[in-house]
Amino acid sequence: MTAVKAKPTSNLLNDYHLLSFDSLDSTNEEAKRLAKGGGCHGAVIWAKHQSEGKGRMGRSWISSDGNLFVSVLLQPEKPMADLSQLSFVAAVSVLEALESLLPDGNRLQCKWPNDIVLNDRKLGGILLESFQSGQPYETNSGKKPWVVVGVGINVDSHPPRTEFPATCLKDAGVELVSAKIILSRFIHHFIECYNLWNTKGFAPIRKKWTTAAWGMEKRLSARLPDSIIEGICQGIDAKGSLLLKLDSGKQHQIHAGDVFPVEPVQV
Repeated sequence: MTAVKAKPTSNLLNDYHLLSFDSLDSTNEEAKRLAKGGGCHGAVIWAKHQSEGKGRMGRSWISSDGNLFVSVLLQPEKPMADLSQLSFVAAVSVLEALESLLPDGNRLQCKWPNDIVLNDRKLGGILLESFQSGQPYETNSGKKPWVVVGVGINVDSHPPRTEFPATCLKDAGVELVSAKIILSRFIHHFIECYNLWNTKGFAPIRKKWTTAAWGMEKRLSARLPDSIIEGICQGIDAKGSLLLKLDSGKQHQIHAGDVFPVEPVQV
């Protein structure tokens, strides 16, 4: 599907520029098309409507009008092994963009690996996609991989029935704030966090993420492709893997999977 009614590019800050659309199949897909068609680092693709929104592991992302759907196209000066850390960069950026908007009494957290949680309910998610364009990536060749950082935030509404309960900013008492305002705030903080990661590495991002981590020191269930592992959450390691303390006392690394509380969240 091609983009519908693309708005003119507008400057944001430094190398970042906004591409606004009334409708897209998926902002991530448009970012990938842009990269393959000669696009450049720093493109911010925003759509007011998505017909085929994407979530992790091939899931659909319900894209109700009034919510935020945005993707950032990047070519980091980093090896491929470090690019998954951008999911944490984006999560920290979302928290910093939203915290001052929320009335007192609300609790905003990061849920491993890529969710934003408000009052124990899912507020948003992050979809990271990396790929090569042209020749294979070589550390010393000057060729860099592309990364698309997709972010969805429930501003005005949320799905009614989900396995992990959902919420939106409006339900938390955030009034008269549009997706466009959230976009502007997010990009401002994303640029700051991305520059921090690019210059100082993952450690300061990991510290920020851990401070706001959901499920810390609680018993969680990690669903892996071929098993389920339960343990006490002890944060993330230096690469971003989830650390669970098993009943045996051994610390176990989870590199990919879905995490849920052992005791289900009450709807």
